[in-house]
Amino acid sequence: MKLRFKLNHLYQGQNAPFLHAVDAGLFAERGLEVEFVEGFSSSLVTRAIASGEADCGYGDVSSLMTHAVDTGAATIQAVMPVYRRSPCALGYLRPGPALALHEIEGGVLCGPRGDTSARLLPLLLAKNGLAGIPYEMRFVDPEERDALVAGGRVLAATCFDATLKFAMIMRGHDSSAVRFLYFADHGLDIYTGAVVCRADLLVAHPRLLDDLRAVTHRAWLDCLADPALGVAAVTARAPWLDPALVRAQLEWVTSRQIFPDGPSDMAFERDGDQMAATVDCALLGREGLGAFTRESLIAAVCPA
Repeated sequence: MKLRFKLNHLYQGQNAPFLHAVDAGLFAERGLEVEFVEGFSSSLVTRAIASGEADCGYGDVSSLMTHAVDTGAATIQAVMPVYRRSPCALGYLRPGPALALHEIEGGVLCGPRGDTSARLLPLLLAKNGLAGIPYEMRFVDPEERDALVAGGRVLAATCFDATLKFAMIMRGHDSSAVRFLYFADHGLDIYTGAVVCRADLLVAHPRLLDDLRAVTHRAWLDCLADPALGVAAVTARAPWLDPALVRAQLEWVTSRQIFPDGPSDMAFERDGDQMAATVDCALLGREGLGAFTRESLIAAVCPA
């Protein structure tokens, strides 16, 4: 079975275990042939699958839920979460006290269009009693974002932490002093990066759900135990990347977001606060759940 897999970004440390899974034959062992499609943002993976560009991918759960509400059907499902803790953040460069949420008022922020953290920032502010405070949001390409942060010309950038920190280094900026205000530390920890797949494929191939889960879990555990496996998989496809930098990003993600408490299962807690917050994010700007209840939306998008 051939699958076109849309990554959350370019070939980098943050998605290395999926590349390792192909190189180690983990997909092939289960009769799966995977072709990767590089991405730009996990929030855009839903669009790629819905348009027919890909069959599955490394995407954002709240985007899947929003798509289901808007279309009235869960045509794309979240197979399993990869991130245990949300990487959504504001990245900033300044000495002194840490950035506080209320300081956003009147400030200038930047981020790429389609950025997950930019989309969720209004909900974060509302959860902290700051709904409606004014700020300027500049949508820029990633290169300009990195330059604006490095030059101190914006208060902060909306981002996934590992994306900003290591993209800045790749573009010649010093990110050693970059700091992060994490949404998860301020009441908005959601399910972000997950393995997602066309629902019709999961129905037509009943083993596919378990196969994707097993391969993903094994691949991430492999790279946790031996990051060199992920580094080799990335640099085989992007030989211009610095292996040390690829490894640093992979280790950053595995230790902070994937396995923050050590090796663990990758499974949704459907009745937990993290899932409830994910549904809240999916409903941003919408008046209701359309054809769904909260419970039926979770069940439809995140199958057991």
